[in-house]
Amino acid sequence: MNSDSFNKIYSELDLIWKKNSVLSNFVKLPQNLKFNNIESNYIRSAKKFFDWEINTKKNSNIHNLIRELSPKINWKQNYREKEVGKEFLENFCYFEFIGPNGNFISKELSVYFIFFDKKTFYTWHHHEAEEIYFVLSGKAKFESIGDESEILGPNQARFHKSFQPHSLTTLDDRCLSIVVWKDKLDSEVSVVEI
Repeated sequence: MNSDSFNKIYSELDLIWKKNSVLSNFVKLPQNLKFNNIESNYIRSAKKFFDWEINTKKNSNIHNLIRELSPKINWKQNYREKEVGKEFLENFCYFEFIGPNGNFISKELSVYFIFFDKKTFYTWHHHEAEEIYFVLSGKAKFESIGDESEILGPNQARFHKSFQPHSLTTLDDRCLSIVVWKDKLDSEVSVVEI
């Protein structure tokens, strides 16, 4: 697979990182990364993302670059149906862009792009890695134990501490976010009862 399209996404990501102190203060975005040619995995929920074209000023470049490249991306789901239900799996997907198994190899951090369709509840879960969600397009309601719930839109972020239970809900909008882990990159994501 040609790396040019992935390099364009990286360039847009780098611009976003430089403009947003919440990302740059959390962890530095590594430069000069080696491209990792990964086989595509174009799953059903990724096709829903492909249908979502945006024409806003905020982040439309990166959103539409990912959308256009969507059929060539290695989309994943890290849950089984018995954990989260069939409906959730039909409305959720992600891919590792930077990280140990990403399109660009790094052992310093993981950067994922994660998509949720409308009216989707991402159940309560936690993991050892600290993380930041940074909304690129759409909006979602973020909840976490110990923090106020809030609805976030483009260029807004939410921090989750290590093992802090959190959830996400989309209502009438879809949501595409960057998810960043800066440590414990091999953390297991576990569903938790609240």
